[in-house]
Amino acid sequence: MSDDKDKQPPENGEERTVFMPSGGTTPPAQPAAPVEPAAEPAAAPASEAPAEPVAAPPAPAPAPSTSAGVSPTNFAPREDTKAIQVGDVLNHIFEVKRFLARGGMGEVFEGVNVNTDERVAIKVMLPQMAADEKVVAMFRKEARTLTKLQHEALVSYRVLAQEPQLGVLYIVTEFIEGTELADVLGKVERSPDELAGLLRRLASGLGAAHKLGAIHRDMSPDNVLLPGGDVHQAKIIDFGIAKDLDASSATIVGDGFAGKLNYVAPEQLGDYGREIGPWTDVYSLALVILAVAQGKNVNMSGSLVDAIDKRRKGPDLAAVPASLKPVIEAMLRPDPNERLRSMEDVVAMLSGGAGATPAPPPPPPTGPTTAAGTSTPSGGGASKGLLVGGLLAAALAAGAAAWYLMPPPGPGPVPEPPKNEVVVDPGDPVATARSAVNSVLPSVSCTWLDIANVDRQGEGVRVAMRGVAGDGGAAQREINQALTAAGVQNATVDFGDVAPITQAGCAALDTYRQVRASDNYKLSATQPRYEMVMQPPGTAYAGEEAATAVLNFNFGDPTLDFAILGIEPSGIIQTIVPNRGNFEAALASSQGGRPIANEGNDRYRLSIDLDHLGWSGIILVTGRAPFDVPIVAPPVGSRGPSWQQQFLSAAAERGWRVEMVWFESVNRNSGDGPPPGSPAPPTGGDTPPADGGKPPVG
Repeated sequence: MSDDKDKQPPENGEERTVFMPSGGTTPPAQPAAPVEPAAEPAAAPASEAPAEPVAAPPAPAPAPSTSAGVSPTNFAPREDTKAIQVGDVLNHIFEVKRFLARGGMGEVFEGVNVNTDERVAIKVMLPQMAADEKVVAMFRKEARTLTKLQHEALVSYRVLAQEPQLGVLYIVTEFIEGTELADVLGKVERSPDELAGLLRRLASGLGAAHKLGAIHRDMSPDNVLLPGGDVHQAKIIDFGIAKDLDASSATIVGDGFAGKLNYVAPEQLGDYGREIGPWTDVYSLALVILAVAQGKNVNMSGSLVDAIDKRRKGPDLAAVPASLKPVIEAMLRPDPNERLRSMEDVVAMLSGGAGATPAPPPPPPTGPTTAAGTSTPSGGGASKGLLVGGLLAAALAAGAAAWYLMPPPGPGPVPEPPKNEVVVDPGDPVATARSAVNSVLPSVSCTWLDIANVDRQGEGVRVAMRGVAGDGGAAQREINQALTAAGVQNATVDFGDVAPITQAGCAALDTYRQVRASDNYKLSATQPRYEMVMQPPGTAYAGEEAATAVLNFNFGDPTLDFAILGIEPSGIIQTIVPNRGNFEAALASSQGGRPIANEGNDRYRLSIDLDHLGWSGIILVTGRAPFDVPIVAPPVGSRGPSWQQQFLSAAAERGWRVEMVWFESVNRNSGDGPPPGSPAPPTGGDTPPADGGKPPVG
């Protein structure tokens, strides 16, 4: 894979989506936003490695180091960085063997020290972070801390360096050949002594990190590796989002959300002053031990509001042995001021002591902040872009500028979404399968998936999925694991209606999914595929072939505000409708129900013409305005941890909920439709009805 191919967005090889409301005029050309890699979720363990190597992004660097024989380096950001490839030897010491995973700060490779033959893991900084001198300085500072960590329960960090010829900045750790704790939750010994021993080991390791000023902030079963499958040798991995304890210092992630929603502490979700510290890892570690005790992942996710509510109520500790329950309860107190404040407190209580004196409470919160910028994506080139044309475009343009001048509303309580209680009959494999899949979907990274249908298939169950996935194989494996854990036998997971999405879209999907609507759905597509046909005179694509996608909106509340966005498989996102006011202005201008038809009772139908083959997505964000463009639809390359924090903070303040549908434009007459043997569009089962209903997820 060449550097040029890695760094440049496709110009002619990939069609850009044109979101043209049906019945409008041909849209004016706009420049395409550049496609660059974006910050993505935490890395997979070293034990999971795809067969094909993937080139790493370029990177700058921190300070000189002479560890492991690496020569001092200037560590300055460079423009001439080159992608790492299998076979490269970094600093004449570390040979790159294979790609392993993509993490929050970079990409991970397996390597070997050519002088000692030691297997190592090599983590390379992502280019969008490496381009920022402040980020490089923070990475350097945190890496210095990480290389000082020495504990039997922590992965060992070897060296931080910059490769002088390739220009990449990287950090080297020991290579752990083992099993994720997440994969063996139901197989680990769960006696009181074993659980206490695991808790003591992990708490001791985290305590050593805390003494050096590093907080993990992503403690979960998949960040605990068992070398050789031995739980007694458990090691904590992925300190790539560690945070300096000095409250005055900046960090790469900041004080907001980091980690997997099932295992994060309340303060990471914006509750209790948002102050992060050792007590944050205390809470997450307790949930890890609870997951081991009950033999399955904890159920602490859902929508952002659901996750906050579950933490305030507290998880069910019935599976925790009586001898360990007081410690776990003290670790899981929602208010950090009432929780065990350090790992030393945890170990002391485990040993029978009353625990150390709680640490001073965190400083009073300054209140959440929001970034309400007005910039919009820009870029070069004149290829097809995500555009809005005709009557709808004029209506949107009329109100957009004025909207951004309006002051944002003051923070208020996040409304509780109505909840649907689903009772699963354990004797019904279809219901059990549906429940198992819905429970795991919120945590499947780089996806937006819905159940299209679940039905009996011989002696087993077939689960048909719909949506997009960055790694379809990995997503299928996670769903299969959930079905197996739920006792569903002979299950088949069908991804025939799941489209690929590039890594550039992963950060956005993983962030939107944290506030995904779990019921009372308002958006649906009438079908998963739309046929390309010759368009009549007077339409946007008169005399050309185009597909008309029909979307239904069932808002049901005229006071509810919303924004409608378009998303491409390339990861590019653009605003179609910035708010209800613009939507209603476009409705008033619509003729003959095109592009918007009012069906009464705050229900509408939107027709969108698409002049290309392939997949397109529509995102609906509901809640209180404003829906600031840089927050709800950031350009590729601006979706790092700081944006994720801004989005989730705004979502919590304004009660945002996100829905998304994907559909495909096909031309079966020309043979450009789905390949032979692919499943036909679903016609029953869980297909969303026209009124916006959708099967519950999460």
